Amino acid sequence: MLEIVARALSLVAIVGIGLGIKRLGWARTSDFGLFSKLVLGVTLPCALFTSFNDYHLEYALLGLTALAFCLNIAQQAIGYALAARQGRKAQAFAVLNSGSYNIGAFATPYLAGFMGPHAMIYSTLFDFGGAFSSAGVAYGWGMTLASEPGKHGWRELVRTLAGSPVFVTYVLLLAMRLLDLRLPGPVITFTSIVGAANPFLAMLMIGIGLELRLRREKYVAAARILAVRYAFATVAAVGCWYLLPLPADARLVVVMVLFAPIASMMPVFTGRARLDVELSAFLNSVSIVVGIVAMPTIYLALHA
Repeated sequence: MLEIVARALSLVAIVGIGLGIKRLGWARTSDFGLFSKLVLGVTLPCALFTSFNDYHLEYALLGLTALAFCLNIAQQAIGYALAARQGRKAQAFAVLNSGSYNIGAFATPYLAGFMGPHAMIYSTLFDFGGAFSSAGVAYGWGMTLASEPGKHGWRELVRTLAGSPVFVTYVLLLAMRLLDLRLPGPVITFTSIVGAANPFLAMLMIGIGLELRLRREKYVAAARILAVRYAFATVAAVGCWYLLPLPADARLVVVMVLFAPIASMMPVFTGRARLDVELSAFLNSVSIVVGIVAMPTIYLALHA
């Protein structure tokens, strides 16, 4: 247990380093974009290729992809329904900022940091379904509600997904596992070296991008959205832990990622819809803090 706590605290300390170098002026919040490109485009794909190369995919685990898709859609529908009295703009905001999880840049490196590489396999399969529901359904639905129908059809969805290095990596990994293909040893040597930097860079990036400031009149709206998100996460976590017909490690990862932060692309999508980017960014930052605390706490409580 002490080793697990030490690993979790080490990851939190790296987030603190990111905050510290931002306060010292060594980095700025605007540098988040550069770190995000390095993590999502270089270190995370390398870490994933290394972890998946010798993994034999069990088809039953593909249910994690379907589960993620359904959970995301359920949250979007709940957000849509609860914002019905506030109009289409509020519903669009709720759809975009209710159902998504930051798996690639947060949960996967965080899980790997104190559970090991095998946890990345479960979180990646979960994220595959989350990507379709967040970058696909939520994006199209939210943009339509924000009064921009006709501009965000299938072509925009394909363009959005194809522009995501992590999603492209997921597709390649899934195809390789289904075809039982492997990368040669020298390539894996390279990806293992680069991928080893992923937890550090991902946590450092989160510290640099963390912002917890918001205008006072918006706190009530933020509290309402977050309360619904974590009430849903709690109910879903209990159901998944006791009802999913999967190995204990897989169920544990699912329960933990239910408390992962809101996907980092959602403030970007919110901006494209000309909605409240400030509130979206605040929700994202608060969910990061919750994830930092909740995920290791859940692991300590449920890990046998």
